[in-house]
Amino acid sequence: MKTIENKQRFTFRKISAFLLITVAAVLASCEGPMGPPGIPGEDGYNFVGTTFEFTGDFTPANDYQLVFNFNDNGFIPYYSDVILAYVLWTNEEGLEFWRPLPQTEYFLSGAILQYNFDYTTDYENDEIVDMSVFLGGDVDLASLSTDYTLDQTFRIVVVPSDFMSLANVDASDVNSILNSASIQFHSLGTIEPGTVIDTNIEIK
Repeated sequence: MKTIENKQRFTFRKISAFLLITVAAVLASCEGPMGPPGIPGEDGYNFVGTTFEFTGDFTPANDYQLVFNFNDNGFIPYYSDVILAYVLWTNEEGLEFWRPLPQTEYFLSGAILQYNFDYTTDYENDEIVDMSVFLGGDVDLASLSTDYTLDQTFRIVVVPSDFMSLANVDASDVNSILNSASIQFHSLGTIEPGTVIDTNIEIK
């Protein structure tokens, strides 16, 4: 009885070894030559955005609005792009930081001042033509202190809409956007704002 069991074990080992050799041979025959290398890219960068700053004065002459024309500066965002705007703010300690627009200031009188923005869209050509940052609210703009109207600095960030939906960023924090590993930014530097918006194109 022991002899028969030993023969069966020996036969099973021979079959197992044969199967392993056969499988190895099949796998080796399936291995082909190495393919060509892929197109090189920049690690971590999946999107490209644009950022710039401008400083200006809100006055009756410009109807309390500052305008940036994209086409005049060689940059035209797509209609599907996301435009984010931030105002440079100084707190009571004199520290500067960026606040997202719209930004509302409440006065003791109960009046409200709002820094806001909009942009002009050319739907036919799938592009954003220009944008404006303006003062609003129910406060008398002519009565505002120059602290609120003169030398106001804004940072504009333009990113693809897919970036905002896929990247883990906080739109209210400009540093969260600019420091994201998923996007590389092209900076236009500081731009001189204009004073006129093309009112013949629908404003979004």
